[in-house]
Amino acid sequence: MKGIIFSGRINKLMPSDDPGADRKAGLLLLLFLSAVIAGAALGAVSSKYADSGMMKKLDLIFLTNIQLRSSGNALALFTASLASNFLFLLAVFLLGLTLWGEAAVIALPFLKGYGYGLIAGFIYSSCGVNGIIYNILVILPGALVFAAVISAASREAFMNSLKLCRLLRSGDEPEGCASGLQLKRYFISMLWLLFLTVLACTVDMLLSLMLSWLFGF
Repeated sequence: MKGIIFSGRINKLMPSDDPGADRKAGLLLLLFLSAVIAGAALGAVSSKYADSGMMKKLDLIFLTNIQLRSSGNALALFTASLASNFLFLLAVFLLGLTLWGEAAVIALPFLKGYGYGLIAGFIYSSCGVNGIIYNILVILPGALVFAAVISAASREAFMNSLKLCRLLRSGDEPEGCASGLQLKRYFISMLWLLFLTVLACTVDMLLSLMLSWLFGF
């Protein structure tokens, strides 16, 4: 009985080929975008407790090194930006291959948003109005692109994890062709999102190289 109820709830959440599939997928994307925004809001509030030592510790995850952004070293900046974003995309991808991914994947866009809010609030508290302009011109464009990427990736991972969970609950042996096509679709979607991640990092790098020198951080 529990299995029937559980499967029924999953089926309601699962986007499918019915006319309402796009609406369900859109709602999932909105959910993950909201998680990014909520994380950014909390990060901005938390930034008043941050100091330079804390920001250095978080640099690998959130790319908080303003000096690197102003250094003019294109390769180092691009590599740091790609490493930071790739860690999140990889974690989302791996969660989509697990049975518990749908429950945990929402934490990652929230955490990425938290990083955006933290660095934006820290720069504002340190530099005032110049910090606001810097955030808008240098950090925000690339951040918005990757916010869309991490939200779309989280939706794909959520959907794939739910499909795996539904197969387990149904007790049916998955057909090799069907399961193979599902994984192929998932891999292709994530590869496309990886390309968009590279694009976001390129935007981040170019804006930092072109504009950071104006602020003298």
